[in-house]
Amino acid sequence: MTRYGADNWGEEQEVGTPAGQTAARPAQLHGQPVRWRFFFAHFFTVLLGSMSVAQWAVPVWLLTVAFPVRLVGGWPMHVLLPLCFFLINLGLLHSLRRVPRLPAHAQVLVRLYCAYGFTATFCFIFLLLCSGLWGVLWLACHTVGVMVATRGSEITRVQTSLWESLRWVSGIGISTIVGAFVYGYTRGQRQMQITRLTLPLAGWPQAWHGLKLLHLSDLHIGTNLSAAEFRDYLQRANALDPDLVFLTGDLLDSNPAYIPEFFPIFNELKARYGVFACLGNHDGYAGPQAVADADGLARHTQVTLLRDQAAQLTIRGFPLHIVGLNDRGKDWARGLDALPLLSQLLATVPAGEPCVLLSHRPDLFPQAARAGVALTLAGHTHGGQLALPGWQGRFNLARFITPFARGLYEYSGRFLYVNRGLGVTGQRVRVFTPREIALLTCVGQAQKCPPRRLM
Repeated sequence: MTRYGADNWGEEQEVGTPAGQTAARPAQLHGQPVRWRFFFAHFFTVLLGSMSVAQWAVPVWLLTVAFPVRLVGGWPMHVLLPLCFFLINLGLLHSLRRVPRLPAHAQVLVRLYCAYGFTATFCFIFLLLCSGLWGVLWLACHTVGVMVATRGSEITRVQTSLWESLRWVSGIGISTIVGAFVYGYTRGQRQMQITRLTLPLAGWPQAWHGLKLLHLSDLHIGTNLSAAEFRDYLQRANALDPDLVFLTGDLLDSNPAYIPEFFPIFNELKARYGVFACLGNHDGYAGPQAVADADGLARHTQVTLLRDQAAQLTIRGFPLHIVGLNDRGKDWARGLDALPLLSQLLATVPAGEPCVLLSHRPDLFPQAARAGVALTLAGHTHGGQLALPGWQGRFNLARFITPFARGLYEYSGRFLYVNRGLGVTGQRVRVFTPREIALLTCVGQAQKCPPRRLM
């Protein structure tokens, strides 16, 4: 190679994509609009404040509206208690960042508390939407009643009916959300899916027909992943007998204290032609040097880490180029639409020779596709972690940060695969978004790649 520049948590499903299946085509391939810049810049402050309000507002709503109970204390209570929740949440956040590893019983308590706060936040959003709709209908009823000179008793009767409807809808909605999150925190986050795809990659030699590429992403090694789970996932990956393994970032969640215990386990991952990786934004939080160098991958594993580098290896007599990028983005959530360094790295790849791009965030796919890269592999999105049922999970939270939320995308014969990841971040919850191991089987093509355009 040349370099230049075991428990029931692992409920497994398998899905297959036959050769020739049409991949999703992104509606906008030349960059995405600026979305909610202030929101993403202050996301965690907004989330902490919203969660603190929700932790108080949702039970108050249930007690006073869904199940009418008169509360005492007046408005000071409705100000002081959300403030208390905010201070508790802020202190907990700072404590978790300072404490290397919590005892097992403390982890359980923290997870239960955070699960309550996270679930309450989504219930609160639902209640705001319901209240807004109710307010519009109430005002419309009153306005129409005045215009047609309807008797006051009739208006009151209709408004009372609307209020009763709000109570029922809010109760049913909150019950549904709580049920979905109970599923997500239990069965949903334990499910793991093996996705099998067959891809006709332009410019790849026929000698590579049947070459198996294994794609893993977003392990988030830390409090939300045990060593036993990690080993189980790698055993499942090895059972697929891959020729190459690619890891697209976020190996660690944020704490480098887990490196000595977990990184040696990477050596259990087997592939005929090697294991290649790039780093993600969470690896940056842990410290990219700690992840990469003497105390990280270089010390404990045989993984080839590409940090704004390209590598070349020979497979069945033909060269394959692998380009790996360090993580970059507009902020913690959104990626870049273009990167001049990528053009420089791709310029080192001889025209017509096969190339794979490893990029933690998927947003550089348009640039890579225009440059003739047949296959781009990415992660970062977790498939949204929360998705609506049906529609192959396309309606998910990741849609707020990228047009490439999950799964396979195609443009002019070039492909992007966005892996849903094996880990979780923040909350150990997945709703209709199972963990994923992706196996991509190549169909060699006789023709050369289309002409490349580097920018």
